[in-house]
Amino acid sequence: MQGNRIHSLGEILKSRINAPLVWGILLLTLALTVLFYYSQKQQMDVYVRYLDTLSDYKFFSGRVMQKMERVRVASEGNSEELMSSLRGLREIAVSVYAASENDRSIVWMPPEREFSEFENSVLVWIASIKRYVPERASWLDSAMNLVATLNRWNLEIAEPLVKNLDSARLGFAILPDSAWKGKLPDSLWLRYESILLWNAKIAELWNRVAGDRVLVQCDNLAQSFKIQSLKNREIKFWTQQVFYLISIVLLLFTLFFAVRSRK
Repeated sequence: MQGNRIHSLGEILKSRINAPLVWGILLLTLALTVLFYYSQKQQMDVYVRYLDTLSDYKFFSGRVMQKMERVRVASEGNSEELMSSLRGLREIAVSVYAASENDRSIVWMPPEREFSEFENSVLVWIASIKRYVPERASWLDSAMNLVATLNRWNLEIAEPLVKNLDSARLGFAILPDSAWKGKLPDSLWLRYESILLWNAKIAELWNRVAGDRVLVQCDNLAQSFKIQSLKNREIKFWTQQVFYLISIVLLLFTLFFAVRSRK
């Protein structure tokens, strides 16, 4: 009696498993599992982290440029705060590149070349600032000493020269006018000429400091992450819609199977 009952239960289970309806339910369940897995992937969280980091870089680099504008016109007594900010920016650039190499095998990433160029540009920019700061401070000291000397020598002749030096102090590349050569002692003229030529070289270095190449590369990376994040958000939206649809179909299949089994 017990053996016949087990045999009959086995036949019932076998017949149920071989039924197309059961296979449909199993396939729908598998599809739901796969969709649930993909809907839970944390790609957007990764991109948000990169966007936040790049945004921090732009913010702190803006703070650095504000300090550099002050350094440009007046010697800063303590540059430790500036150097600390530069170290922070360097760490951001290096960490972004290193993190992208680790995440590349997990999620979509912009080309490796873009990260490498961004890191190299940041390092070159920081090196330019480190060169500019002491050289500009030295130039400002020399220019102020020359202004004091000119004012003591002849105020009438010194006035236009002092104005030129003041323009140079504000960052303009003023070239020496040879018309003043005969009006100044040779030693004073040579000092004046060398100061202005020195300023012209420093102005070229300033152009590298104030250039927007690094910010453009930073914006390009951020834009790539924003676009991919929007794509993933759209995919996640449609994945959820399909998930809900299959859930409804699975529920209907289950109800139909239960009603059919009772009959």
